[in-house]
Amino acid sequence: MTNKEQFEKFCLDNYVCIYSKPWWLDAIVGPENWDVWIYEKGGRIWAAMPYYLEEKNGIRRITKPPLTQTNGLIVSYPKDPQSLAKRQSYEEEICDAAIEFIESMNLDIYEQQFQYKYTNFLPFFWHRYSVIPRYTYVIEDTSDMEIVDSNISSKYKNMIRKGEKNVDHFGTIDADTFYTEHEKIFARQDLPVPFTREQWHRVYKAAYEREAGEVLAALGSDGEVLSLSFLVWDEESLYLDAGGPIPEHSRLQTYDALVHKSIEKAHEHGLKFDFEGSVVKQINHSFREYGGRPVEYYRFRKVFNPEIIRKEAEETISNLQK
Repeated sequence: MTNKEQFEKFCLDNYVCIYSKPWWLDAIVGPENWDVWIYEKGGRIWAAMPYYLEEKNGIRRITKPPLTQTNGLIVSYPKDPQSLAKRQSYEEEICDAAIEFIESMNLDIYEQQFQYKYTNFLPFFWHRYSVIPRYTYVIEDTSDMEIVDSNISSKYKNMIRKGEKNVDHFGTIDADTFYTEHEKIFARQDLPVPFTREQWHRVYKAAYEREAGEVLAALGSDGEVLSLSFLVWDEESLYLDAGGPIPEHSRLQTYDALVHKSIEKAHEHGLKFDFEGSVVKQINHSFREYGGRPVEYYRFRKVFNPEIIRKEAEETISNLQK
């Protein structure tokens, strides 16, 4: 079997976050632009690492695909319990093999964000990779919405109520309308949308075909889009993948109500709710008000090209002098 065929089987036998599933990667970057490293020993796959290989402007890198929060190393642990020491030794062996593979690829840059289930960053640290902590917020149990609501701050309860009053109804919108409205959110910040319309259409179609995603929008009485979100889910969690308030309607606070509605979707599916949190202060402060648990995950990065190292160092020095 090819590595991808082995990975398909691995996904049937192990929990794999939606962002690492083959169909997701096929949709967002195309089947020709991603591959997977497999570590097999004793007739069993110990680990898999799907990756997106980008070659752009003369730079060859493994990096995070658009709309994809995490997609690093996925470890399959033995069924028999391991002592802490054996578990760490097991992870170290896998990481050493993964690092050997990474460093055989003639890359300029390696950068992946691992799903928060993986916590042992030491093997990468010992190999001189930068280990950059990131945070998300997760509501672990959405089974009882009364308990979920009780953990939301009083400030945000008021904001949610205000937003609900300004929403005529919650519904869905088509893929083109979502992208056009979503562009406005980035345009306000003078930024391009970080994924193309074509990528968006592929992901939207793939998620809906597998009943693993939904566009949810807060709509006005005339059908005007006030805020929007793209929700995706796997066997364990529902993720707030993209969205926000439409700038001209942000004062209505309908996005706060929409986030609450999104949490109710996780409740309906019997899943955790993952905010895909941010280390951006304003976004972080917003998400924590909903009562989720802060969860740390890691970005692993190493630059192999001396010219890029020099350029990044010069930029750092320049920023210090401002």
